[in-house]
This record gives sequence, structure tokens and C-alpha cells, in this order.
Amino acid sequence: MPSLYAMPRGLRDSIAVAPSPALTPSARTTGAPGWRWTCAVFSAAFLFLLALEAGFRRYAPDGLRFQAWNSERMMQTLSLRDLRDEPLRSLWYLHIQPPLLDVFRASLAGLHRSLDEASLVDAVDRWTYVAWAAVFAATAALVFSWLHRLAGWRTALVGTVLWVLHPAAIAFATLLDGTAASAAAFLWFCLEQWRFHRGEGSVPRLAAATLVLFFLRSIFQWPFLVLGVLSLVLLRVPARRVVRYAAVVGLLAGLYVAKQFVLFGTPMTSTFDGMNFCRAIGMGEPDVSELRLPRDIFPGSLPSPTRAAVLREEEKLGGHYNYNQLDYLRYSAALKHVCRQALRSRPLSTTLASFAQNALLYGRPSSRYQPNVLVDRLPWRGAYDFVFSSPVLWLLLLAAGVSAARRLKGAEDWRHTAALVLPILYVAAVSVLFEKGENMRFKYFVEPVLFVFLCSEGARLATRIRLRRPATHRTVGDSAG
Repeated sequence: MPSLYAMPRGLRDSIAVAPSPALTPSARTTGAPGWRWTCAVFSAAFLFLLALEAGFRRYAPDGLRFQAWNSERMMQTLSLRDLRDEPLRSLWYLHIQPPLLDVFRASLAGLHRSLDEASLVDAVDRWTYVAWAAVFAATAALVFSWLHRLAGWRTALVGTVLWVLHPAAIAFATLLDGTAASAAAFLWFCLEQWRFHRGEGSVPRLAAATLVLFFLRSIFQWPFLVLGVLSLVLLRVPARRVVRYAAVVGLLAGLYVAKQFVLFGTPMTSTFDGMNFCRAIGMGEPDVSELRLPRDIFPGSLPSPTRAAVLREEEKLGGHYNYNQLDYLRYSAALKHVCRQALRSRPLSTTLASFAQNALLYGRPSSRYQPNVLVDRLPWRGAYDFVFSSPVLWLLLLAAGVSAARRLKGAEDWRHTAALVLPILYVAAVSVLFEKGENMRFKYFVEPVLFVFLCSEGARLATRIRLRRPATHRTVGDSAG
């Protein structure tokens, strides 16, 4: 009996290698599951999370939030007071983070502008939970759709149920920052890349996924956009389509980068880079007040604090520190200088040892980023954390990757493989080299993609074992006769 996964030599869908599920297409693929199935999966996941939250909300200390932080306490967010009173001006002078999350929060603040400050924060956070439940459901729908294409509806259904129960997915759907949305957007981006590999790619869809990542999370800076172009080149996408993608993404992202450079003297979407650099090499957040710093390390000209409240106010609602004030911008510039000096003067072994610590943190269970009164009570959490942390996760990816790599045929397959793996490697490298302390949270950005890869390879292995079993029985019977 021929294997259901058999495919002709040279077929492009034979590409497979860890860690991207984009690399494990099979001749068994059945195409998209259809909008009815997708909508059913989305609705079921959405209602499941809302029901789970309703059942566990009695454990929330304030009756609302599952974690200790409200959205005002997040380092990366602007104050809801400013987003309510000066929405456009506040977003224009945002320098600590890409604007998409605060665009969403500003919309909610405008809808609830009549509330007092404490009630405003509660209302925005309550509706953010609903929005993140929709993101959770969209992630489940993407997982289902991709697995359906790779391995059929049974694997897609089982895999999606397993994903919906993933404690990390639930944890970040109940965290009031943009992690869940970033992971969903990255899953979408990788799926769209894989569709180019299948010969059914769409420049508008891939450009949209890229821009969502760029405007949502600072880890996806302009170097990631260059990586997107390189991946299309490696996939042998026609030059005309690559140019269209680069033009659309480059124009929209480039205008924002130019704005940031003119206003704040940085080509990045975030000014947390100085703090992240120092943390990553093991310096923490050094005190620079007593240091004699060169003047040329600071931006040549900055907007006046009178331009917007977000540039001058020290505190957000609830007394939380406002990192978007101009003093922090100068502090971040000083940290970058201190980091460069440290890299020049300290032994290389010290820096490498700090990176090794970051890698160990990266391998910890994502669900344990912060205490969560819902996730901490899930009875299946221990099993998931065991699988989705080092060393088990890395061993599973290695085994699946080796198995998948054996199906590669020729240089073109390897080139396509590189195109589809590069974005995952980029995220993993940035998560280790530019952060210390929250590395396990950054791992979640790629976990949905890794999950799809492991499920598709697991389905392939299960089919191979199932098809070999009858042949083994026949051999035993013949020998006995």
C-alpha cells in the first residue's frame, strides 16, 4: 500500500526542515478548510476562552485581571489619560514602542471618555480581554487552516484542540500587552511565506502581515523587512512581485522610520533599545547620573515638552512611570553609550556567558512569565510546560527537523528551506541577544509556528507507522507458514 505522504521527486512541496512548519508540506494536502470550518474553529476557541475566564475570574484579586498588571503599568504603553485627551498628538510623539497597540487603546479610551480615571482603566482592560480572546481565536483558526493544508482535517482538528489548551496561549491572551497579537501576526506572516513556497502567495497579504508586525512589536524593526525581501528572493518569487512587496512595505514603514529619526534621532520604532542592550550583556540598568557622558551621544534636537503631555508627564494613571517622557529618551541614549563602552572594555567571555544565560531563560516555559490566577490552576499545565521548554522542546525540534531534512532534494529545496527558516531564526536570535529576564515571553512569538511544524511531522510519522504495521504482520504470518 503506497504512503499517503508519497510525492514525486523534485516537487517543491517536499521541502521540510526544523523549525518551521512551512517546511513540511505534503502531497496529502487538501487545501484550505473552507470558511465555514474556519469560522466554526474561531467561534469555538473564542467562546472557550471567554467561558474559561468567566469561570476563573472569581480568583482575580480585583475581580477583573488575571495578572497583577493593568495596562497602565505596562512599560510599553502610553497613559490612557493622554490617549483620551490628546490621542493624535500622543501617538505622534510616541517613541517607546510601535503605535498599533496604543492606537487600539486610544480607540477604547475615546469610547469611554466620560469615565473617571480608575473606571477608564478598568473599562479599557475589560474590552482588551475581549479583543485578546478574538486574537486567541484567530490564532487557533490559523493553526487549524495551516494544519488542514499540511495533514488533513483530523490532524488539524486534534492539533487545534491541543493548541487551544496550551497554557502559554491562555496566559498571553490574558496579559494586557501585545504578545498574543504579535505571535498571531508572526504565525500569519509565516503562513503567507509558505503559500509563496506553494506557488499561491499573495503580495498584499504578506505585506499586510509584515506591516502589522512592524507597527505592533519593536522586535520586528526594519532589518526584519530586509529579511522578508531576502526570503522572497530565496523562494524564487518573480522580481516584479518582490519589488512590489518591497515598495509597499518600504514606503509605509520608511515614512514612520523617517518620522522617528526626525523627531527623536533614532531609526528604530522603540527607544527601549538602550535598556535592552545593557540587560542582555548582564549590566542591568546602570546608574548614569555620575558619569561624564559625551554630548554627541544624545539626539541633536528633540521636540519641546510642551508639544504633548506624553513627553513631559512623569507618571501615568495609578502613579506608574511614564517611559515616554523626554528624560527617559536621554537616559536610553546614555545606556547605549555605556553598553558600547562595556563591550569594548570587558572580556568577550563575559558577554558570551551573559548570552548563554539569556538562552537558558529563553528555554523556560512561556506560561511562567508572570503569575496568572487562571493559568496557575490549569491541571494540564505541567505536561505542556514539560514539552514546551528545554531540553524537551529542542530535542523534539531536532528530531523532527532531521526527519524533515531527509526529504530535501537538491540545492533549490535547501534554498527554499533557508527562506522559510530565516524569520524564525531572526526572532530567536534577537530574543537571546537583546533581552535578559523576559526571554521566555519572546519565545512565545514563534511557538504557534513551531507547534504547527511538530504536529505536521507527528502526523507524518504516525501515518508511516500505521502503513508499515500490516506489512510487518504479513511477514510474520508468511514465516510461520
